[in-house]
Amino acid sequence: MIKKAVKRLANYVIYRATRLLITLKVFHRVHAKKAYNDDFNRQTFRESVISFISSLSYDTNFQYKYSTSCNKPTLYASAYACMTLSLLGKLNDLSTQQKAQWIAYFDSFQDANDGLFYDPVVDSQLYRTADWWGSRHLALHMISAYTNLGGKPKYPFYFLEDYYDADRIKQWLDSHEWSKSCTHADDIDNKIMNIGCLLQYQRDAWNDDRARAAVNYLQSYLLSRINKQTGMWGHFDTNNPDQLSRVVQFAYHLFPLFFYDGIQIQHHALVVEHVLATQNKLGGFGVQINSSACEDMDSIDILIRFSPFTKNHKKEIDIRLYKSLNWILCNQVDDGGFVFRLYERFTYGHSQMSSKPNEGSMLSTWFRVLSIAYLDKHFETPHNFVINRCPGYEF
Repeated sequence: MIKKAVKRLANYVIYRATRLLITLKVFHRVHAKKAYNDDFNRQTFRESVISFISSLSYDTNFQYKYSTSCNKPTLYASAYACMTLSLLGKLNDLSTQQKAQWIAYFDSFQDANDGLFYDPVVDSQLYRTADWWGSRHLALHMISAYTNLGGKPKYPFYFLEDYYDADRIKQWLDSHEWSKSCTHADDIDNKIMNIGCLLQYQRDAWNDDRARAAVNYLQSYLLSRINKQTGMWGHFDTNNPDQLSRVVQFAYHLFPLFFYDGIQIQHHALVVEHVLATQNKLGGFGVQINSSACEDMDSIDILIRFSPFTKNHKKEIDIRLYKSLNWILCNQVDDGGFVFRLYERFTYGHSQMSSKPNEGSMLSTWFRVLSIAYLDKHFETPHNFVINRCPGYEF
């Protein structure tokens, strides 16, 4: 017992010391870099990101590695490359034939039975069951990539037929303890986003009436579950930064189902006040000072989309978002890509989707470039970003 206690104490001391060192490094980087100012050159920025993506090209124009550390191409990386190049307007340089070839490459991974995409490099039990990463999560990225190329998948998403029945959706969602959950630890939010937004795509891309009915029911159900005291889902301690951050992330995954279809969410001011409270001293949105690409995007997206409906908060939102822009740009590293968290290694579901500390990665680069694109659009800054309309992440 004593040995275990000593070991736990030693591990805690090491953890705290590591966090302190990272915090000091991050503060120094932000104050030294001052990435966003009047001299920020968007063309140079664009070229640096394109160069990073090109450096990860593998054998063909459509195969990409996730980071320099990885030695095999993945479908995930190809989708992220496609989406990032689209945001930067680079896909406009491709011919119709080249776009068709990239679409055919994507099609080669799609299963004719369920419509999902299976990459043998990363396929695993986790890939087939998780929703923060995996087959359903990738499918939601794929529809953006297809849309950016001007096409759609070869097959509809047949697996969604399991969610066409309203009673089944209700049974699934009722199993989540909405009234008691403060941290939403079961990851249901990612699954709702994956299923719900893919249903929207199924509805629109294939004019599927059953998918349309399922979306309508899902939206109605989720609206009925909103906590009127917060404007979001679940109960949480507003003074607990970890719980607050998690609830905002949860809400980010559900709000697109409404934003995309133009459905108004009530309690705008409450939502904005809680989201603003997630911003840290350096402009990121997270408990850790080196907030992640996901934490940052989740809060930024909500603030931007709620801003038109909260005039009393607009000035405060703009100040906070402007501060976040400098922080986002500080996450661009020497190779031209972006990191998930500064000074930390990160593995995203599989070793072939991992990156070393301060090594750019495909997920992080796409999500942080998307954040910058939304921020520039919000501030009506002249830019060349291209944001196509598709359910899920980009619209």
